[in-house]
Amino acid sequence: LGIEYVFISNLLASILTLLLLAPQLYIRKPDFDSVLYKKMIVYALPLLIAGMAGMVNETMDRIMLKYLMTDKAGAMEQLGIYGACYKLAILMTLFTQTFRYAAEPFFFSQSGEKNAERSYALVMRYFVIAGLLIFLVVMLYMDIVKFFIGERYHSGLKIVPVLLMANLCMGVFYNLSVWYKLSGKTSYGAGLTVFGAAVTLLLNFWWIPRFGYQGAAWATFACYSSMMLASYLLGKKHFPVSYDIINTLSYAALAIFLFLISAYLQTIMPEGPQAIPLFVNSLLLLIFITVVPVVEKNR
Repeated sequence: LGIEYVFISNLLASILTLLLLAPQLYIRKPDFDSVLYKKMIVYALPLLIAGMAGMVNETMDRIMLKYLMTDKAGAMEQLGIYGACYKLAILMTLFTQTFRYAAEPFFFSQSGEKNAERSYALVMRYFVIAGLLIFLVVMLYMDIVKFFIGERYHSGLKIVPVLLMANLCMGVFYNLSVWYKLSGKTSYGAGLTVFGAAVTLLLNFWWIPRFGYQGAAWATFACYSSMMLASYLLGKKHFPVSYDIINTLSYAALAIFLFLISAYLQTIMPEGPQAIPLFVNSLLLLIFITVVPVVEKNR
């Protein structure tokens, strides 16, 4: 059946999920609470819109790439390179999605606690630390990671750090979404995601014809980072949480600095055994996983 197996597997997964959740669907009293239903619709409908706009942010770059390339003959090649290199950022994507499933129930369960805002700030900081660690592991060991895709796609490896940081920004946005979900102002969430979709479409139309798949990667980063910043600024007004911005940005600066050192050493290091750059990059990674715990312990 070829590609049809993809759809069949998704259908079977959805049926299995429904069966596993069947006990939760049992209703002892078949009554209908119209007041509660209206509240649910008002709360959830903007999140549905946000989800649809989010699909634009996640997939539109690859759809537009093959149509907006000025070199039509090489459009599919560019799309293949972009798609393959996007897969190398999958570790950050999986981490972000897994965190999202666990974090939202936690945020709601903590909402009535005395130190809820402190918990939200701590979760944010440790999320960023873990995300930066993933960023460094992927980039410092790129000489190994790159073999997960074919050699003919290695020309696009320069966009991997951009995509990793883009997905980290998206994870921070998930953290920040606590303010409009707990306050019931989910319409802001829809507005933020639609704003991100507009950024995605505009920048892809602008950059893809000029820069190819690199333009698509930077458009993804611009989309998620602008959503993150806008959500933070709105959250300060409607649901202020004292996030540790200075230390969090310091950790990000340290990770990027270590990555840039590694990239620079790669350009000046003479050809030799592969073990030498791996050893140097391991030392750089060791700096991060040593400095951050020391700083956290002193705090």
